[in-house]
Parts: sequence; structure tokens; C-alpha cells
Amino acid sequence: MTSSAHEALRGGREAVDRFMSAHLDQTGKPLQETSATDILLTTAAPTVLYEAFTQRREAENGADWLWWWVDRDQATCFGLLVQAKVLKLNGRRWEMGLRYRTEKHEALQIDKLLHSADQYDVPAAYLLYCGDPEYRATLECGMSHGPGGPCRDNARAGVSCVAALAAHNAVQFYGNSFATKVFHDSIPVEDIAAPPSEDTVVLPPVTVARVMSTELTQFLTERQAGARRVAKELLRPVQKIRNTQFAAGLLERANLTAQPLFPHVPEDRGHFPVPYLTHILRGLRTSVPDYVLDVMDGRTPPQKVAMGLGGIVVVTNADRVR
Repeated sequence: MTSSAHEALRGGREAVDRFMSAHLDQTGKPLQETSATDILLTTAAPTVLYEAFTQRREAENGADWLWWWVDRDQATCFGLLVQAKVLKLNGRRWEMGLRYRTEKHEALQIDKLLHSADQYDVPAAYLLYCGDPEYRATLECGMSHGPGGPCRDNARAGVSCVAALAAHNAVQFYGNSFATKVFHDSIPVEDIAAPPSEDTVVLPPVTVARVMSTELTQFLTERQAGARRVAKELLRPVQKIRNTQFAAGLLERANLTAQPLFPHVPEDRGHFPVPYLTHILRGLRTSVPDYVLDVMDGRTPPQKVAMGLGGIVVVTNADRVR
């Protein structure tokens, strides 16, 4: 029987945690991103399908893998451009390498990732390999937590995901403690399509909410599942950040392309580098891209898609309950 996305990714996360612990014991260093990704994807298969590519240009565009969450009926899907990062302890400070620059480029890799996401008309995100609670024992994020206790104690957070816009805000405003803020804002990947918490309301500032379509308002205020829930969970911390920013809401609406679930989205920007609603919700589609269908059917995607990527991941059965 095919497992749910939650079950498959939980198994992948547990495997990554075990290998990271063993690697730390043997070498004193965490796993590299490529090794952790290999372990995650091979363990989560076949519910999680993937196609790895050999021609990579990560130094140029900061990109890594395209992830697509596809509902069982393929009527809704959500894509995002993901780069993997390992949470590392450097002395007493936690780091993620989000300020990384290559020798040939002045731009931060996080800015290049945001730019690269435009090529695929999806949002940008980070896949974080954070070890188990023992590894994170000294992590102090200094922010309030819910009934589950400090974020460092979440046993499921070993493999987590965070929108690049939330990470960009942390890099910009949190100084040397940005990595702990990014970790705090991330969501365990195994939970992202089947979160254990209630699907609470997500709403922009009142002025922005007034120009939203009825369909978008319902999406943000009513319970969602599958690909829709993935998009909503990635948006949630970004919207929370936006609601603390003293910036006027931009009321113009963007016309999204590529068969979006919501064609007209407010272009509110806040203090983010790009309009956050349009950036994230452009990945929520009513039709699965052909190159994603190629991976699902065992075919190799076109070269023009593969050139700038480490690979494509397809999380099937995104709306199947655990």
C-alpha cells in the first residue's frame, strides 16, 4: 500500500536524523546537504518521487531542487524552488550559510534563489537539516512558543522547510542570531501537508484583505488540505512577519500566470524584497506542469528544465490523510 506523504517523509526524516547522529559521532561534523538529501529522498520513495540531474549551476543561481506537492486527483499542486541547508554550530553560534557569496558573484545566495524562482514561476524556500533535539540542545531562539515547548525540542524538526522570504527577513533584521529565527519559523516537512495543529486563520492587514477575492479569503480563513495546506503553511510565518511591519499595504492586484489557483492576488510587499502573496501563491496551480508529469510517469524532463537544477521532487498523495 502506498504511504501518505506524512508517513513517507517521517521515515525519511528519521533516517536523516540517524545518519546525522552517526556522522557527528564519527567525524564531529554534521552531514553535507547533498548526502542528507540523498538519504531523505531514497528513504521516502516511492511515495516521494524524484529525478536527479547531473548538470548543476548552483554557484550561478543558488538553486537546488524543485519540489512539487501533488494531490491525488492532480487537480491542485504546489511547487517551490528549494535549496538545502544544514543547521551548524560554530562555537556558540548557530549558522546556516544564508549569507554565502560565490567568488564570481556579489549577490547573496538567498537573493539569487529568490531571483531563480522567477524562472519557474514558483516561490523560493529552504529545506533545513537540523539534527535531532540532542543536537539542538543549546539552541535558544528567544521567542515565545506554544504548548509544544521550545522549537529546539520538536522531535520532528530534523528536516524542516521555511519560505525564503521569512529567511530573508531574518538575515536582514536579526544579525548573527538569524539562524535561530529561521529555524523558529520553519515547519517540519513531515507535518507540512498534515500538520498536527489546527488550521488557524491567516489574514493580511485589513487594507489588503479588503481587496482580496472571495476565493482567496476563503483559502486563508477556512481549513485546507493537501497542496493547498502546504502553500498556506509556508505563507503563515511570512504573513505573521508582515503583520508586524509598519508599512502601508499595496492595494494593486497582480495577474498571475501558469494556471494559478488564484489569478488575482494583492501585490502587498511590506518590507520584503518582492510582493509576498504573489511570490508564494504563484506556486499553487490547478494543473500539474508537464515536466512534473514526466517525473511521475518515469520520463526524463526536458533539458531546459534540468539545466539549472539538482533535481525534481514530487510528493504524491499530498492530500491523503495519515
